Amino acid sequence: MAFAADTAIRLDEAGVKNLGIETAEAGESDFEETAFSLGRIEEIPRNHAVLSSRIPGRVLEIKAFEGDVVTAGQPLVRLESRQPGDPPPVVDFKAPLAGLITSSHVQLGEPVEPDKELLDISDLSEVWAVARVPEHIAGKLKPGDRAHIRVTALAGETLDGTLLRFGTMADRESGTLDAIFSVPNPGLKMRPGMRAEFSIVLSKRTNVMSTARGAPGRSGEPGGVCEGLRSAEHLQPGTGEDRADERPPGGNPRRLVSRR
Repeated sequence: MAFAADTAIRLDEAGVKNLGIETAEAGESDFEETAFSLGRIEEIPRNHAVLSSRIPGRVLEIKAFEGDVVTAGQPLVRLESRQPGDPPPVVDFKAPLAGLITSSHVQLGEPVEPDKELLDISDLSEVWAVARVPEHIAGKLKPGDRAHIRVTALAGETLDGTLLRFGTMADRESGTLDAIFSVPNPGLKMRPGMRAEFSIVLSKRTNVMSTARGAPGRSGEPGGVCEGLRSAEHLQPGTGEDRADERPPGGNPRRLVSRR
């Protein structure tokens, strides 16, 4: 028996349920091809300052301690000078910049010489995220490129970074080159030495018709597609990004990372 080409089969709610038919709404998404890399968070060298004394003396008072966040010009250490006087001159040493006190090198009553560091202060409002990138991937990157950076210690929170430059030397054993990304650090949550995972954006396509990753399709299986459509399939392992299935009318199967 032949059926007309425009013959439609209509199912009520019970029929749809009995046949196990599922549908998914398609929409436009941006697709990114990414490369995965590991690295760590580092402070920016220009944002590090040392508090020291130009005169010998003795520590009278310590007003801030390791782990405290201070403002520029805030008094941190009070020093009694060894210069003669009754009482001897007292000098307050103030923070040269705003930031986090990362190290303290003084104790109350301790003698101080001009060559001694008192406190280390680091402005962590912006940090460097340094990825160890394979050389063949580094050749595809340029300053201004982006990466989605996930810091393990921040419970999977993802931040975006911008590529500033590359390191001065490659690692001969691993065949990698440091790629230095600038990352805003709201709340000073990221600290130097923290482990980071990078999804470095190699290319991007916008306004691609897609469905949510794992949407049902042919035979009702997750990730299947409707007749005549193919899924996209090219995925860097371990990126952990949200994903979607591209729904182009034909073409080779590929899967790309999608960020809605």
